[in-house]
Amino acid sequence: MLKKWMLGMILLSTSLFTQATIINNDVNSIDMEGIAITAFFGDGTQDTQVWSALSSTLGGVSTSDWSLTLDGNTFGDFDSSTGDFYGLWTLSNLGVSNGIVGLTVNGGIADILFDIIPGTATSTPGSEAGRPFAANDNSAVATFSDVYSSPDLFGIMDITGFNLDVSEQLLFLTDTDRAEIPEPSTMFTFALGLIALTSLRKKSSGK
Repeated sequence: MLKKWMLGMILLSTSLFTQATIINNDVNSIDMEGIAITAFFGDGTQDTQVWSALSSTLGGVSTSDWSLTLDGNTFGDFDSSTGDFYGLWTLSNLGVSNGIVGLTVNGGIADILFDIIPGTATSTPGSEAGRPFAANDNSAVATFSDVYSSPDLFGIMDITGFNLDVSEQLLFLTDTDRAEIPEPSTMFTFALGLIALTSLRKKSSGK
C-alpha cells in the first residue's frame, strides 16, 4: 500500500513540475511569428502588422510604407574587429511622409518576452542574461509593460522619443525569450497520478 501511495505521489509531483512554463532563451527572428507590431505616425494614425518569417533567417513585417525586420538571433552581438552588429532590429521608413514617431511590439500575445536584465543574478530561471534596449538614436526610449516575471521579463515594448523621416532607419538591440508549455503528454501523467491517489484513498477508507 505504501509503495503504491508513493508511486502516486511521484507521478503527481512529476507532472506538476513538468507543467511549469519553460523559458527558452535561444530565440531567432523566425521564431517570433504572431507577435504584433504597431507603428505610430506623425499625423496621429497608426498601422498594426503581424510578424512572420520572411526567409530562412529573416523575420519581420514589411509594407510599402514601413518595415521592421531582424536577421538571426534576437540576443544580438557586436564584432569590435569589423564594427558589425548582429541581431539588429531595423525599423525603416519607406514612405511615411509624416514620419514614424513611435513603435509598439506586443510579443506577449505569441509568448515572446523581452529580457532586459544583462546579468543572471536576478534572472528568471531559464532566461539567462538579457540585453537592455540600445539604439542608434539616443532620443529613442523604450519602456516595458505586461510583466511576465519581475524584474526581467515583459510582454510589451514601447519605443518613443524619435522621429523617423522617409528613408531613415532606427536600429536597436533588445533580447527576447520564449515562454513554452510542456507537451500535453504530461497531462496524462498528471491524470494517472490523480487516479492512483483516488483509488488508494477509496481502498483505505473501505469504499
